[in-house]
This record gives sequence, C-alpha cells and structure tokens, in this order.
Amino acid sequence: MDRNEPAYRSGQLIAACRLATGAAGECRWCGAALPARRKTWCSERCSDGFWNNHWWTLARRVAKKRDKYRCTRCGHKPLGRSDPRYRKRRATDRLEVNHIVAAGGAHRVLSCLHHLDNLETLCLECHRERTAAQRLV
Repeated sequence: MDRNEPAYRSGQLIAACRLATGAAGECRWCGAALPARRKTWCSERCSDGFWNNHWWTLARRVAKKRDKYRCTRCGHKPLGRSDPRYRKRRATDRLEVNHIVAAGGAHRVLSCLHHLDNLETLCLECHRERTAAQRLV
C-alpha cells in the first residue's frame, strides 16, 4: 500500500505505515512489550499517538494545538471566542489545516497523508495562496 493510498481497515494502515514500528508482541507505536490482554498498543497514549496521525479530525486538532493556534506562514492568530468581535469575523478570521502533500479528497478515510509532519496550520488567506500555488504545480 502506498503512503498516499487511503486505508479502509486499520490493519492495512498499521501494516503499511512508517510510524508503526513494533513487531509481533510489541506495541506498534513505541515498541515496548505488550501487557496482558493488549494486542496492538501498550497504552492509550500510544493508541492516541497513532490515531492522531491518521484520522483527519484528530490530526487537524493536534496540528492546530502543535502550532499554538497561529498561522505557520504569517504568524496570524485569530480572535478568541471571548472577544466581542469574534462572531462577526469568524467566517474570515479562522485557521485551517493544510496538507503539504495534497490529500486529494482523502479527508474522510484513514490515511498516512494525515501524518502531522504533512500538516501545517494556516490562516484563511495563506491557505488560499498555498492551495493556488499547489494547483499550478
């Protein structure tokens, strides 16, 4: 399975993903020995680490947090919900998460395209510019 190809079963994804390092009997995230009754992950922390890199909704949330809710290109930070101007500006003053290697519509499937090293947090204007530049390539 190619990194850019979506996986429809978690077993396929774990087998093909470069982040899944452990062998049989080891945690597939950190490589530690598996405790009794566990088959893939040694802990919830390892499970969360893996899935945060493969489910779009989780990866998007983690990428924004990693980038401290700022645009990685221009440094813009949108208004917070407590700001009285937030309601009027939320449609245009927001952050979006961009795939550096384009996802091509694979947002609703498990995919290695959602690895955090392939995601960047951008403001709406920077995301439009980046997307336009990707279309030209």
